[in-house]
Amino acid sequence: MRSCMKENMFYGAGPLIFRRAEDLRKNMTSAEKIIWNHVHINEWRLKFRRQHPISNFVVDFYCHPIKLVIEIDGDIHSNDDVKKNDRLREKTLKDLGLNVIRFNNEDVYLNSNNVLKKIDETIRVLQSTSLGEGSSNKKTLYIIKIGGNIIDDEVKLQKFLKDFADIQAPVQGIGATRKILVHGGGKSATKLAEKLGIEQKLVDGRRITDRETLKIVTMVYAGYINKNIVAQLQSYDCNAIGLCGADGDAILAHKRNHPVIDYGFVGDIDAINTNLLKGLLEQNISIVFASLTHDQKGQLLNTNADTIAQELAKALSSSYEVQLIYSFEKAGVLLDANDDNTVISILNPSRYQQLKSKQKIFAGMIPKLDNAFAAINGGVKKVIIGKAEQLTELINGEAGTNISNE
Repeated sequence: MRSCMKENMFYGAGPLIFRRAEDLRKNMTSAEKIIWNHVHINEWRLKFRRQHPISNFVVDFYCHPIKLVIEIDGDIHSNDDVKKNDRLREKTLKDLGLNVIRFNNEDVYLNSNNVLKKIDETIRVLQSTSLGEGSSNKKTLYIIKIGGNIIDDEVKLQKFLKDFADIQAPVQGIGATRKILVHGGGKSATKLAEKLGIEQKLVDGRRITDRETLKIVTMVYAGYINKNIVAQLQSYDCNAIGLCGADGDAILAHKRNHPVIDYGFVGDIDAINTNLLKGLLEQNISIVFASLTHDQKGQLLNTNADTIAQELAKALSSSYEVQLIYSFEKAGVLLDANDDNTVISILNPSRYQQLKSKQKIFAGMIPKLDNAFAAINGGVKKVIIGKAEQLTELINGEAGTNISNE
């Protein structure tokens, strides 16, 4: 039986993956051999492993102390299907908390000095980070999803954004406060569609996004609302940048393929560009996400804001202690949907299933709660659901519903 350290090092890889790794070691490509000659015995005094099993994959080179994967891609990786598999593979590796850098054979053959320089720069950054931050001392990241009730109310929005700008890092994160705000469009898109005579269809609260509706939500969500939020945050000395999933290839998705309902241009998320987001966050730039993604084939996709917040939280939880906050019009998860005094302060999986089976939870809350528990299971430290007007109290644990696995 392998030791605990080896279990951590191989992330549950099975016998078939180990056998494949052994075969690949016997057949290294010439480009892989060039890189191996440089990293095998190195100035960083780090141990690298070649053709190393991780989960369901074999990575080209792996350094466990700094959790670094180096991939060298052959010509087959220019194939569209292989590119898609590479993206999913990279997302899985990053979700395991690993850092991934990749090059192709041509990079190695023609620009080996640049490749080695990039490897060196990456290693030195990771070494510096690992010395400064232990796994139990991650910096806190707040990911907050804002509901339509605040988006549609100018006064409430202004107050919320002031509270968002004033969020301060806890003791372990002294310095920059890392924050991401995710928003949809409230009623603005529907009102504009009505003015333009474009019929809107909803199924189970989800918008059917035809081609004309997609134009409207793009204009409203990624246009006026997003930039208005960013401008207001700047007025509160909170340096912010507004993005949708297409910007910087931030959020990759695919068009939803439902067996019964055609949702139109609605996206389900495949991958998060964590390197881009971490780069912005570490420059003390707060990120404001409009709920649009893309498929890397030129198609924008309308995507549920709650889901975007959840996927961002899961993807970034390997690098930060993420607190995910769903802020909306209610004081939390309520036993009586019409009484804010019936807040369930703490909700765990068994209690949730019990209440759901007895139909004690308002049906509209169930997708939000499913997202919350998926986030907790994906490594997110804390999920809070509550009133946007009580943002400070939610963060301080003085209001709302705290979601946990305990």
